[in-house]
Amino acid sequence: MRNNRVEERTYEEENVEKCICHDFVSIYIDGVVIMADDNFDIGTPQVFVAGDGVYEVENNKENRLNIQIKNKGDAIADNVVVRAKSEEAMPPFKLSFSDGENVGSLGVNGAKTLKLYVNMNGSPDKASYPITLSYTYKDPMGSSYSGSDTIYIKLKGFDREPSYLFDQMQMKPESLSPGTGGVLTGRVKNTGSQIMYQAEVVLDKLTTEGISLSGGFSSVQLGTLNIGQEGKFSFPLATSADMAAGNYPVTVKLKYMDEMGKEYEKTQDYYINVGGVSGKASQIIIRNMKEPTGTYGVNQNFPIQFELYNAGQVAAKDIIITAEGLDPSAVVPKSSSVKNVMSLAPGASMPMTFTFAGTNQASSQNYAIQFTVEYTSGGTKVNTFKQYAGVNISNPKKDKEGESEDDKNKSKPKIIVSKYVCDPLIVMAGEEFDLNLSLMNTHKDKGVKNIKMFLTLAEETSSETEKSGNIFTPVNSSNTYYFDAIPPKGTVDKELRLYVVPNAQPKTYTLTVNFEYEDAEGNEYTAKELLGINVEQVTELNMDDFAMPESMEQYMPVTVSFNYYNTGKVALNNVMFKVEGDVDCSQRSTYVGNMDPGASDYYEVTFTPNTIGEVPVSIIASYEDASGETIEQRRDYVLNVTEPVMPEGEGEGAEPPQNGLTMKNIIIGIGVVVILGMGLFLFIRRQKKDPDGFAESMDFDDEELEDDDEDDDDKEGMPL
Repeated sequence: MRNNRVEERTYEEENVEKCICHDFVSIYIDGVVIMADDNFDIGTPQVFVAGDGVYEVENNKENRLNIQIKNKGDAIADNVVVRAKSEEAMPPFKLSFSDGENVGSLGVNGAKTLKLYVNMNGSPDKASYPITLSYTYKDPMGSSYSGSDTIYIKLKGFDREPSYLFDQMQMKPESLSPGTGGVLTGRVKNTGSQIMYQAEVVLDKLTTEGISLSGGFSSVQLGTLNIGQEGKFSFPLATSADMAAGNYPVTVKLKYMDEMGKEYEKTQDYYINVGGVSGKASQIIIRNMKEPTGTYGVNQNFPIQFELYNAGQVAAKDIIITAEGLDPSAVVPKSSSVKNVMSLAPGASMPMTFTFAGTNQASSQNYAIQFTVEYTSGGTKVNTFKQYAGVNISNPKKDKEGESEDDKNKSKPKIIVSKYVCDPLIVMAGEEFDLNLSLMNTHKDKGVKNIKMFLTLAEETSSETEKSGNIFTPVNSSNTYYFDAIPPKGTVDKELRLYVVPNAQPKTYTLTVNFEYEDAEGNEYTAKELLGINVEQVTELNMDDFAMPESMEQYMPVTVSFNYYNTGKVALNNVMFKVEGDVDCSQRSTYVGNMDPGASDYYEVTFTPNTIGEVPVSIIASYEDASGETIEQRRDYVLNVTEPVMPEGEGEGAEPPQNGLTMKNIIIGIGVVVILGMGLFLFIRRQKKDPDGFAESMDFDDEELEDDDEDDDDKEGMPL
């Protein structure tokens, strides 16, 4: 730790000592005259720094070091001067002695403590720094000496990172629905041996399209956390209205500094469960449609107005409305034919107006205008439906041009599906539904009769079932329907009861409605209309039965386990299990992921009731179906929790066992100690008979052993 001391005396001083002849020399030492001849040795002082040479200091603080200077020589050290100097070019500290550098005199084996101040006011970059203590002094004859020692200052806490713990993080409520909010709470605890400075908790990975901050700031200042101290934080969060169900990560970031000024950044992901809304998704419909009345001439604008309404339970997003005439040569748009609505909340509506006009190519008849609506609901799946309106166009010029043509080719009556509604709106595979149709004769003068209607699938598919057109099967009827007649501008309503085959794939099917009919003169016509039918598969998650104990003790753990199966025909997405209730549970939420059709798995959880009495506990399974909607299945129980039964020997009001110790265990332990003590005593007593034995080595005598025997006899029969 210290450098070898270098002692120096001048050449003249050494020769003066050698050249003293046999004359007597008077030497004054502490006022006493000593007579000595030339062979008299006055001794040599030897100054040094005592101790191990390592001193601990703290950063950003003025540290006081007690430096002990000693003289281990055999002569007095006079005029002792000590100086401190850093070996660093630009040290992050300043050095100073409180009482100056002059120590004075040190007698033989004398010592003096100096106060060295080390002011750490910089940014140290290493754990320790050397400091050189140099000193000069003289002996009683005036000879000069010098030397030096090296000490080290060690920075407290350098390279020792403060330990931390993210604790008690939870979301209230545990699961959020789209468009709702909650509060994320937790705490940070300093579990190490170093102070945490400028501690701050920051939320990351927040987006306006997912989980966002609903108020306040995205960071919480905790300040200084001393050893064992904790700081709490909370963040109000909200989910967007069109979020799909699932688990979304939120990054909780902890920033802090140690006492050296070194910065740290730690992160931990917390998953927030967005459960979605059970049942229907957003459902966009067109209502309160105002069709043009009367008759419009060529190039005469006419408006069509309606309300776009969300009859569902979550917001619809990216809504696109497209308006077009089914005969684009006869009816054309005079306003934007495509409109976009970013979002429409549940129960909200938005007015829509589209303007059209008839062209010179239009005949005097009723023309159908089609409105196609596309939107997403809580995910990426696009929902589509169509609705129609009609307008009467008058174009005498076009009618006159056609007088020379054959009568049957002039002014054809046309049948369209002016409106259709599925009940329910989302059709489930393997179930029945009602298809309500409104059929309209668009001609203003000619009626139609002998109407035949039948249904077919419009698209080519890979499924043999779908190719056969048997996805939708009429209930208690054939696939062909007949109507006697529809008068000019007249409508007829028809309700069809259809059944969806169980193995139908979840998607939107295009159903073709085919018409064959005649006019009053017996001219035959055909027409067809396209309908979009949204089909979803029934999802099924079956769980085996499991039993809960009828009664149990407080703080007694309960383990529940069961098998579960996907018995449906489509995959289940984001399968989760969670425990609700006033119980301690090591893992309240368990994320399983996706399950293919026919897959099975095993679930086990252990929880402990905290309260006495009737304690409700629920095991909840949740998953997403093919449409992205979240479905929950609950198993609700009520536990009858009683007070813990006290072990034998413990009276009322006894303290709960700590660290596994009970009164019974303590009594047993005392008994074991007594038995061991008696055994040792008997062993020593036997050894006394052997003079070289153990008893003799322990200096036992007969009287002591006899006294012990008497005491042992007195104790016989006493209860332990």
